[in-house]
Amino acid sequence: MKEETLKKILVYQKNEITEHILYGALAKRLKGRNSEILYKISSDELKHYNFFKKITGKDIKPDYVKIFFYRLVSRIFGITFTMKMMSNGEDQAEQSYEEVEDQVPGIKKIIAEEVKHEESLISQVEEGIITHMGSMVLAINNSIQEITGIVVGLTFALSNSLLVGKTALISGMAATLAMVASEYLSQKAEADDSAEPLKAAVYTGIVYVFVVAAIVSPYFIFTNHYAALGVALGAVVIIVSAFTFFMSVVKGLRYRKALLEVTTITSAVVALSLGLGMLIKLVFG
Repeated sequence: MKEETLKKILVYQKNEITEHILYGALAKRLKGRNSEILYKISSDELKHYNFFKKITGKDIKPDYVKIFFYRLVSRIFGITFTMKMMSNGEDQAEQSYEEVEDQVPGIKKIIAEEVKHEESLISQVEEGIITHMGSMVLAINNSIQEITGIVVGLTFALSNSLLVGKTALISGMAATLAMVASEYLSQKAEADDSAEPLKAAVYTGIVYVFVVAAIVSPYFIFTNHYAALGVALGAVVIIVSAFTFFMSVVKGLRYRKALLEVTTITSAVVALSLGLGMLIKLVFG
């Protein structure tokens, strides 16, 4: 076997033992079926590792930095997001198996079958934040467009940072309560489980409050209303980019396409609000 091919297989082998330990660690945090699924994936990764070990004849230590990183990510963004990120990495690695196919016949087919099996297992994991993704998408889109539109319009209509902040905060809290109530009643009409509508309403409320706080808070910090607006719009960019990335990973969407769509809609709302605010100021002074 060529030295270059051996080095590549050793990299694959290291990835497998790393993910075996990582999935095992994640499984310990969960209960019931989710824990069983992750233990199954962990076992499969160990089989992959042993497959490569027979080829290389070497034991490889795991990547502890990678393990720490993904465990941290799982704490912040959830298990499903973490597994999807790891799965995307495996999809890229699967493509590179073609490079060693001539040296290790059958390796591509074996790994491709295992990757499909793993993806099937990942899809069976149940997580509240993913179950109510639709509610969260609706909440974040509505809150960003509504609150951004309000602060942009008020900034040019009132030209007073504190007054804009107070007005936008009141509007944001009222919108939050209305959205939470609407989401609860909407889910209540469709769900058989009485707990699910409440969970959907809670996720919606959390998202709405977070967005309102991020966009409105600059107006209580900066006395210059234009500076406050600039920071608020910067917060919108960060929120949109981060949530779109989260959604694209979990749902398997193209990040750039999803980001462009959300950005276009939000920008249109901001532009219309800007024009409306300037018109009101021009008319009423």
